[in-house]
Amino acid sequence: MSYKHFKANDPNIINLYGVRTAETSCGYLVPHISPSANILDVGCGPGRITADLAKLASQGQTIGVDASVAVIAEASASFPSSEIPNLKFVVGDATKLAEYMDNSFDIVHCHQLLVHVTDAQTAMKEFYRICKPGGIVACREVNFKNVVSLKPDLPELRAFFSRTAETIGGHADAGDMLETWAKGAGFGSDGGKGVVLTKNVMQSPSMLSVVTGAQAESAVAFGMASKEEMDVWAKAWEQWEKTEGKEYTKEMKEILCFKGDV
Repeated sequence: MSYKHFKANDPNIINLYGVRTAETSCGYLVPHISPSANILDVGCGPGRITADLAKLASQGQTIGVDASVAVIAEASASFPSSEIPNLKFVVGDATKLAEYMDNSFDIVHCHQLLVHVTDAQTAMKEFYRICKPGGIVACREVNFKNVVSLKPDLPELRAFFSRTAETIGGHADAGDMLETWAKGAGFGSDGGKGVVLTKNVMQSPSMLSVVTGAQAESAVAFGMASKEEMDVWAKAWEQWEKTEGKEYTKEMKEILCFKGDV
């Protein structure tokens, strides 16, 4: 995963990602998980979803992979093998999974990873390669540019979303690209069931923590925005947080890719 503008192990980022669970973030996949499934969760972040997947597939082996050494250390400490014996976390690159043999996993999963990956097509080809015949690659990605609703609809927040989409370092429209990447990897032309694409919306948390403090300083240092812009965005997020009935939702797309049993 690419954390282009923010520190991957910052507590604010850990908190944002740590509230995700298998139920809230990959409910579309859960019915397809057997107790004996071997699962690779790519871009696992702090590991909450990964731990849930390991519990659902308690007779199999689940591995969480992330490019950040600090995040893998956090995940390993939060979900130790002494508590979940069939779970481990390792450092790895989504586009270079050479340590895993062809046809190794029943399920390869990622949640909001490809939005950060520059070469998402290569990552999807790797997912296809290591997925077993008859197995599933499951991805849930945001369309970062498409804010479905925003209350209050502040122009400063629209500017924040637009700038973040421009500088995200991967694919701000990853949700719209999922089917293209899946077919480019070989799904749908290998005798399998092809792909099933669904659309959902994600109720999102405040982003005040990423436009203030160390996160804002990091983003300014990377050239995402000026300090003055960060201050304007921070005031807007503070106003958003104080507004009764506040909300913002983004469009998400989910894809189940069924590999041919060849």
